[in-house]
Amino acid sequence: MWPQRFHFIFPLCFFIASCLPKGSPYKDIAPLKENGEIIIYLQPMPQESEKLRLIINRISVVRDDGMVIPLLLSVNELRGADLTGIQKQLASGILPPGSYTGISIQVKKAFVQTEEGEVALLVSEDGFRVDQLFNVTRKKASTLFLSFDASKFITDEFRFTPGFSLALPGRGLINLTGLVSNSESNTISVFNKRNMQIIDTIATGQGPKGLVLDQMRARAYVAVSRDDSIEVIDVFKKQIINRLKLNFRDNPIELALTPDGRTLVSVNHDSNTVSIIDAISMVEIRRIAVGEGPNSAVVDPAGLKAYVMNSGSSTISVVDLTQRTLAVTISIEAPPLRAAFNRNGSKLYVISSNSPNLTEIDLSQLIVGKRNFIGMGAISITVDKQTGKIYVSKKIGREVSVIDPFSLMFIDTVRVGGKAVFMTIDGEERSLLAAIADRNKLQKINLISKALVAELEVREGAFAVVVVGER
Repeated sequence: MWPQRFHFIFPLCFFIASCLPKGSPYKDIAPLKENGEIIIYLQPMPQESEKLRLIINRISVVRDDGMVIPLLLSVNELRGADLTGIQKQLASGILPPGSYTGISIQVKKAFVQTEEGEVALLVSEDGFRVDQLFNVTRKKASTLFLSFDASKFITDEFRFTPGFSLALPGRGLINLTGLVSNSESNTISVFNKRNMQIIDTIATGQGPKGLVLDQMRARAYVAVSRDDSIEVIDVFKKQIINRLKLNFRDNPIELALTPDGRTLVSVNHDSNTVSIIDAISMVEIRRIAVGEGPNSAVVDPAGLKAYVMNSGSSTISVVDLTQRTLAVTISIEAPPLRAAFNRNGSKLYVISSNSPNLTEIDLSQLIVGKRNFIGMGAISITVDKQTGKIYVSKKIGREVSVIDPFSLMFIDTVRVGGKAVFMTIDGEERSLLAAIADRNKLQKINLISKALVAELEVREGAFAVVVVGER
């Protein structure tokens, strides 16, 4: 009797979990432990589909025992004209591990635009089966890519007969790879920086935030804040290969890496410390007390010192990485949030959470130098190592200010699509990559023309981005 009851309750629990509304805290309450996750992306629609509009009723996965499990839809209306050349997250769900044979797509309505107006098409009530063997693995995310063949999507003049196909992630070229940490969905989005498309997803612990990349070893490190840990990612294999557990309630939120890739600095916000870590062996070598509320850190180009922004005490802690000690503490006028070095590493530019000024630190004397007005609400900063220009994003205004490095005066503006919480510069492609958290987007902007080149859809809580070839 109990086995029969179990077989009924077990699928029911997964059905309820799959039907939770968008924005549900389900993953935060029950992170991936015994289960896996699947994410389905709709690949860019072909030009021939621009007159098509679909209303999706349900997308489900089909297990090898025939059980059908509905997924959570990210969007239910698809307009071909809006999706030409654009990849879109379509559905996702937390699933029991095992083998699956494909997905089922139930289209509620389909329309095609004609010269006389929009015409409804006849849609099959049985839905459309798309076969593709895939596995769901415990504690891991599986990514699938759905393509639509528009060559013969209408038969008998009025019947909707789509050609869907499903594909697994490919290898991809490592020199075109980028990563985005998504703190609210507990994932890393892996993307191709050239065509700006998602190529895979990596499941992490709870609350992945700060992200750094060892270009030489093709290893990425992510601060998993709510798990008090740091995870190591093999960028080529797109999987987690190591993990370091820090102290309870450290809440690591940011990381910094020395240029040789050997020393990792973890900013532990809640314990007011930084951890000095051997990045090769993933062993914590030393723990150093810093100011209150450390938010971020940067390592100088020589790899000798780390500068820690302490928002709770309006100070910058300078950590000697060779002696592994606190060297000096610099007081500034307002709580520091983030910082970036100038082109030759002789100055540090600091933005503050509640000050309109950009502060320059003279690193030869470790004193505060120039302060210049840039406006309130700065949240992210980066420096173009080729031109020396400083880029500062704001909480409001949908723009990035361009600052002259000599005068610290505003000289230009780059328009972005929202709140750019993190920026990095891809030196190979001369582009600015901005994580737009309030829209779950990553934008690629040409630094020469300042035009938006492309954008891709990431997951909830976009926090940091790294790319192979960044400067």
